[in-house]
Amino acid sequence: MRADMDKVVVERPRYGSRRANRKWRQRLNFVPDADYDEQPKFVSSARGRQYSNDRKSFSDVLGPLEGFIGSNLGGPWYKVFSELRHGLDVRKVTGRHIFEHLEWMVETDCCIGADGKVQAPLGGWWVGGFYVHPRTGLLCFRQKPSARERKKEQLLRQEIDEIRFDCGRSFKLIDGQWYFVVYETVEMGRYESVRTMWDVVQRRKVELSWGANRVPVQKRKCNRVEIRTIHQRIAEWKKEVRRI
Repeated sequence: MRADMDKVVVERPRYGSRRANRKWRQRLNFVPDADYDEQPKFVSSARGRQYSNDRKSFSDVLGPLEGFIGSNLGGPWYKVFSELRHGLDVRKVTGRHIFEHLEWMVETDCCIGADGKVQAPLGGWWVGGFYVHPRTGLLCFRQKPSARERKKEQLLRQEIDEIRFDCGRSFKLIDGQWYFVVYETVEMGRYESVRTMWDVVQRRKVELSWGANRVPVQKRKCNRVEIRTIHQRIAEWKKEVRRI
C-alpha cells in the first residue's frame, strides 16, 4: 500500500468549497399584527438551506483504494485488512474515513445460499463487487449484475399463482392445488349502497367497492390435461424471461 493513501483519498477539495458562506447577523424585521413568538428571528445559516442541492459534498478519490484492493484478489482478507490498519492511523479523521469507504466497498459478512452461491446476509441477493468468501476467507470479486439481470432474477423468483385467459376465466393456485375459476365483473357506482357477494376463493362475503369488481363465482379442480397445460405455459413464460 502506498504511504500517502490517506492524503490521496480524502485531501481533495470538496465540491462547492469555493462558494462563499452567506451567513449574516441581521435580525428579521418585526411583522405587526402577528404573534411575535411564531415569527422567525434570524435567517438560517445552514449551507443546505442557502444552496439547496448545490451545497458542499465529498469529492474523495477512491481509485487508489480500489486499485490496492484489486491487486490483492485471491489473497487472505485478514492480511489486506492488517496492511491497511498498519499504514493508516484510525485515530485521525482521514484514517477513519477511509475505513468507512472500505466497509461499503468490501462485503465481509456473506453466506452460502441454498443454491450454493455466495449471497448477501440480508435479502438473499447475489453479492456484487468485492467480497470475502465465507468459507475460505479469501478476497474475491464478482461483476455487479445489471438492472436487466436483477429484473430477470426477480421475475424468475416470484411464484406464479394465476394464469389468466381473459377477464372472466383463469387458472388459480389455491392451497397448492390448481383450480379453474370463473369470475364475474360487477360495476358499482360511486353513490350506490354497499353490496356484498360470495367469494368462492376466499370462501367469505366481500364488499364491492366503487368501480369494476372482479369476483370469483365458480371453481373446480383442474384435470391432468389442464395441469399439463399450466406447466407448459409457466415453462414458456420462464423461457421468455430468460431471453430478456
